[in-house]
Amino acid sequence: MYTITAAQAPGGAGEDLWAAVEAMRLLDEASDLVETAGVGVSRLIEDARWENAGVRALRWALSDLRAQLESERGELQFQRQQVGRDL
Repeated sequence: MYTITAAQAPGGAGEDLWAAVEAMRLLDEASDLVETAGVGVSRLIEDARWENAGVRALRWALSDLRAQLESERGELQFQRQQVGRDL
């Protein structure tokens, strides 16, 4: 990912840089986990394509969850870009 070998700058800037890099790593990890969850939900949606009313309700609930996960992943990616711009 990132290799940083910069010397410590005055005023704790080096610590800020490391904190930003760690934040970006954690945001990437969270984004990957949310994406994985979304893929799992998508598989469940496909498995739930029955014409039964109860299963149809489950399918809609899973579709809503997938949309929420996609939104959350977008927010995580946005936050990561913000941290990256501050470097």
